[in-house]
Formats: sequence, structure tokens, C-alpha cells
Amino acid sequence: MDKLDCIRTFTRVVQLGSFTAVANNHNITQGSVSKKVAWLEQHLSISLLHRTSRQLSLTDAGEAYYQHALRLLEDHDNFEAKLKGEQLKAKGRLALSMPTSLGLHLLAKPIADFMALHPDVDIDLSLNDQHIDLYRDNVDIAFRASFLKDSGLKAKQLIDNTMVYCASPDYINRKGLPRHASELTKHHCLTYSLAHPSNVWNFINRDGKSEKVSLSEHFRSDNPEMLLKMATLGQGITFLPQWMVSPYEKTGELVEVLTDYQQQTIPLYAVYKASQSQPFRIRAFIDFITDAMKAEGC
Repeated sequence: MDKLDCIRTFTRVVQLGSFTAVANNHNITQGSVSKKVAWLEQHLSISLLHRTSRQLSLTDAGEAYYQHALRLLEDHDNFEAKLKGEQLKAKGRLALSMPTSLGLHLLAKPIADFMALHPDVDIDLSLNDQHIDLYRDNVDIAFRASFLKDSGLKAKQLIDNTMVYCASPDYINRKGLPRHASELTKHHCLTYSLAHPSNVWNFINRDGKSEKVSLSEHFRSDNPEMLLKMATLGQGITFLPQWMVSPYEKTGELVEVLTDYQQQTIPLYAVYKASQSQPFRIRAFIDFITDAMKAEGC
């Protein structure tokens, strides 16, 4: 058997979690996947996987070999790419996943500029606030507000999202301006349902002391765009990235509240697969977006 192909198959089994998932993903039989992994184990004279009726897990030797295999495959594929001259030109399909608000507010223009600069790259963009599996969903780069510690992934931090509390002047006129975090229990709060827990907001005062406030969730949504809209309609106080709120502050539709507390930041990462070579289109896109965000002062 082709040793390199068996190694690649083994890493995919680890990443997708089963022989069946790899078979379905690559349109081959489950038996073929199993044979390749078994051949590799026989070749190495070690067991790489614990097999049970319910799941697969790495042996200690398998974990060590998996890390080695990732480095080996990346080096091999990068070298092949250089020989083929792929590093000189970005081309091919680039599958992206990002939160809806990030795509609409920050990245639409940079993506269009990147496409103009690299006309041979075809963008396949999914706007989704849910966390996705890069391997299962065949995504090249996912933009996330957190980086999961997964040995099969790499990440580059792009920016720190500055977060703000805001409400409309109409809401403040009706309900009053909260001056202390504890007062939020008497206010209508518009919360992000994908945050865990969604009904607790954390604050740090100027002295560095932290405070947690349990909220009465007047309105919840899994989409920040809807939270923004409801805030402008005077429905309550919400917690959003400053780059979403700023345009509405300029028009007077929103104002920041609770500004005596320290501003909180949430890092934004570009997450990509560690197990495969990093084609030039991926490196080029991440670098381009990083520069574009810096130019915008994000």
C-alpha cells in the first residue's frame, strides 16, 4: 500500500472520529479505510487506535504518531506545492465560515477586495453563528471569537473585539440610565442565546473588582443583528462589539451605558486545519484580512 496515503487516512480517522465518517467524506468504502489503518499499524508494529463498539480513541503511541504525521504531511504537501509553483498564485476554492455580523459589518469589503486581487480564487462563504467542524463541514478557514484547543487546528488572532453596553435614547428616557451594574436587574436586557450562560453579564470596575449580574432576559436571540435591531427600536440594553454599535452612535440611535466599568475585549481568531498543507490561497487570505483590519483600526 501507499504509506503516505495510509498515514493521511489515519489522520482523517482521528479528526473525523470514525472509519465510517472518513469513508463517507472521501466516497470510499469503510473497509478500505480500515485496511489502510490496519496496514499502517502492522507496518509500525504498534496499535494506534483503541477500538470499541461505540468509539475510537488514540493509544499513547497513536497520539505521538498522530502529531508526527501532521508535521510530516504538512511538510510533504508544502514541498509539493512549491514544486508545482502554487505558492506563486492564489487559486481554487476557498471555503469560509464566519458569524453573520462579522461578515456583514467588517469583512464584506475586504473579501471583495481580495477577490479582485486574486480572480482565480472562488469564495464559498457560510454566515453562521454556530460553531462548526472544519473537517466535517469541509471549511478552510473559520472566524471564531474563541479558539478551541484542538490538535488538528491552528489559529491566528486577528483583533481584539472591544465590547460595549448600549441602548437607545428612547429606552433610557422611558426606563432611566443605569449607573451601576446591579441596576440591570430592573431593566430589559437583550441577550445573546449562544453565550453560556446567556443570562449573566460580567463586569470589572475601575478598581479591578469583578461583579456578575443575573439578568431578566426580556429578549434573547442567537443573532447579534437582531439584538442590534431591537436595541435601536428601544426594547432594552444589549452587549455588542463596538464596531457594530459605532455607526448607530454617530446617528444618535444608540448610546453607550455603564461606561464607568472597564471595557471588555473578546479575541477574534482565524482558525484553519493543521493536518493539511496550507495552500497559498489560505495564507494569502488570512494575511490580507489581517492587514485590512489593521488599516480600519480594528
